[in-house]
Amino acid sequence: MTIKNFITKGILPILLIGIITWLGQYIFMVDGSIDWSRFMLVYGVPIGIPYMFIIIPARWDLSGTIGMVALCAAIGAVFGFIVTIGIGIRAVWYVIAFPVSRLIRKGKSGI
Repeated sequence: MTIKNFITKGILPILLIGIITWLGQYIFMVDGSIDWSRFMLVYGVPIGIPYMFIIIPARWDLSGTIGMVALCAAIGAVFGFIVTIGIGIRAVWYVIAFPVSRLIRKGKSGI
């Protein structure tokens, strides 16, 4: 594991999730408690935007088209939330494993 992997796959995702939490707390905190649907949207939309599929029906009216776009955005946000969980777990793994791998490498070279 290199320093570049440690920073790009460990430190930066944790900082990104921290910034999203700091900025998003004003959206998902309602009366001092967490609204879980807003929580999933706050974390899912920034990460899930590339994964959102937009289906625009050809011969539907305006309300059907807007409803379909809203449904696709909600599904993309849920998928993005799941991806965010995976990114967070991987980032914590890199932050924990990097110092351990450095200690093991230093221990083997000292023998």
